[in-house]
Amino acid sequence: MFNKHLQVKNAGIHRRFFMSRIQQPAFTMIELIATMVIMGILSVSTVTNFSDFNRGLRIFEEVKDMARKITYARDYCTARKESFYLIVDVDEDQYSLFHQDISTALTLPNESSNQFDLPSYVNISAKTKIHDAAGLEFDAIMGEPQGIDVNATITIGDFTITIENPTGYINVQ
Repeated sequence: MFNKHLQVKNAGIHRRFFMSRIQQPAFTMIELIATMVIMGILSVSTVTNFSDFNRGLRIFEEVKDMARKITYARDYCTARKESFYLIVDVDEDQYSLFHQDISTALTLPNESSNQFDLPSYVNISAKTKIHDAAGLEFDAIMGEPQGIDVNATITIGDFTITIENPTGYINVQ
């Protein structure tokens, strides 16, 4: 008798325990899976946008580096009262620095050559006479570009290096 009474009493507690758990609010497995799918889609789109941003940033840094080298070479030659020449070879994806006359290579301090590579994964176009065999000449006194009537531009992807006429100011946009 005691056993029967205990079983009946325990059965009620057991039943009440499961009933109270069913009544508690909780997420179903389908809701959890749907949430994970949505978060996966959002993370993929974020990674894609981030890698595009990094590519644009890398191109911009390379363009700024090119402008820094050209500016440094111009200032270097102007300080020594020498003419400076810039030649951009779009077909070879490189640019070269010369001084004194067009045949003397200008190797800047901490550089191993007078030729530098342009970014090869974007479209590059040079306007005015930068891509001619004579290149763009900067005078020895003021560092001003010689023999051009308009600004010289080098377009690399979405960015443009502009060499202002007559000041020789080098600007990246």
